[in-house]
Amino acid sequence: MPRFFLLSEKAENGVFEIRGDDARHISFSLRMRQGELLTVCDGEGTDYECKIVFMDGESVRLEVLSSCRTETEPPLEICLYQSVPKGDKFEYIVQKAVELGVSRIVPVYSSRCIVKPDAKSEEKKALRLSRIAHEAAKQCGRGRIPRVMPYMTYAEAIRSCGEHSFICYENERSFSLKSYLRELSAKNAETLSFFVGPEGGYSEQEIALAAARGIPAVELGPRILRCETASGFVLSSLTYELEL
Repeated sequence: MPRFFLLSEKAENGVFEIRGDDARHISFSLRMRQGELLTVCDGEGTDYECKIVFMDGESVRLEVLSSCRTETEPPLEICLYQSVPKGDKFEYIVQKAVELGVSRIVPVYSSRCIVKPDAKSEEKKALRLSRIAHEAAKQCGRGRIPRVMPYMTYAEAIRSCGEHSFICYENERSFSLKSYLRELSAKNAETLSFFVGPEGGYSEQEIALAAARGIPAVELGPRILRCETASGFVLSSLTYELEL
């Protein structure tokens, strides 16, 4: 069933109204008709099954038939601190991370990032990444739209993460992701943050800085993963360990 977010609106007398691009998408791309059903999500974890009762191309009016809590959100609020990769890799990372259950994505400038800070382009990039997150959330049936946060330096990111955090490091050999997640399961944590480095990985100094803040390094197995693969690997492991 097609799915749309209405984040700031409430149903008035049991009726929603969709306008603008989403209304045109329903009318002309999906070619839906009066009487057909679709799902509206309020972005706070509630889904509404609705029936189209009016449409004119620019607006679509929906009658609410029923509502229920969204069942697709993970048990943890998960934040990905992703070092900024080159090219369009970040778009792929955001799309797949949203599909796999991330709650927030923070772009981070670490020492080996090829892309350097540029305040003018960051706002434009963040807006595009937010649109990608929105579309991915609709496609995969999420109950919330994950947020793309402002760009940070590595030092800022290390200071801002929560109590339950780890950093992915290809040179770690004694502490595995499996071990970390087994420990996490016993702590009844509600939030989790993890760090993924850029194409060149993290420096020893960055790993030491994380350790000084109580953030352990974990290994992701015997193979070195690309930066656009690592976050999906972690999120898939979280799904297996905590949801399935």
